[in-house]
Amino acid sequence: PISLEHDRMSLRMSFCRVSRLTYAPTQATALGVKSRRQGRALATTAAGRATAAATTTAQSASRLVSRGFPARQTHCSAANRPQEVSSKAMEVEVKIRLPDRAAYDKVAAVLAPGKTASHAQENYFFDGSSRELESTRSVLRLRFYNGDHKAVITVKGKQILQDGIGRASEVEEDAPDAAAARAWLAQPDLLLQSSPLLKQLNEKIGMSHLVCMGGFKNQREVYSWEGQTLELDETRYEWGTLYEIECETTEPEAVRDKLEKLLAAHGVSYSYSKTSKFANFINKTLL
Repeated sequence: PISLEHDRMSLRMSFCRVSRLTYAPTQATALGVKSRRQGRALATTAAGRATAAATTTAQSASRLVSRGFPARQTHCSAANRPQEVSSKAMEVEVKIRLPDRAAYDKVAAVLAPGKTASHAQENYFFDGSSRELESTRSVLRLRFYNGDHKAVITVKGKQILQDGIGRASEVEEDAPDAAAARAWLAQPDLLLQSSPLLKQLNEKIGMSHLVCMGGFKNQREVYSWEGQTLELDETRYEWGTLYEIECETTEPEAVRDKLEKLLAAHGVSYSYSKTSKFANFINKTLL
């Protein structure tokens, strides 16, 4: 019996050793498979995150484009000519009102050495048949330069004027053919159909028809002064004429202060502009 029991114990010990030897590589193999699976999972997660980040970046860029933040975009017209869209998040300009023609002439004489250009502008304004643009505080303008030399479509937000400084969002698009753009005055819907800028805008506000509201003329003299571009305007409405100095700049307060010193040094009376040219047109005022 003792010998039999001894044989049984030896057999069990041998079986345990064989089991351990068999289990060890099996466990190692299982751990290796698990490790590889975890590695693939991590790689998949990382790739997913990278894809999500790229998608988010693309979506952000798309949103910026839809809001008009890019510096420049190019579209093609039906005639396969480029229509250039220039957009800026905010147009900031100094606006100084001159009291009369005498003050205007005095300023023109002072700035004369730096004169760079002269533009006879015709400004026409449009809105949807249900005043969709007015409801969004937007202004649609078609401006002609020196007859039919150039035509520019502009969409502006409501201008905020304070202490002689105006701020408004603005997006512009060159008409491919200024002479052909004259037809838009009599048939405004052609503008709605022809302009990539307005097509994009119309996707948001849904205008079925455009109406031409009329407009006014402006004679603009352009000068280089103190590293800035000054514009001296004579704006003619049916009910009167206004004179104004404008300067689009990234340093409005500093430029305004320099302008005030220039005007004071030459005895020119002035005041801060109280409203935009368009507001004067709509309200038939001379503010």
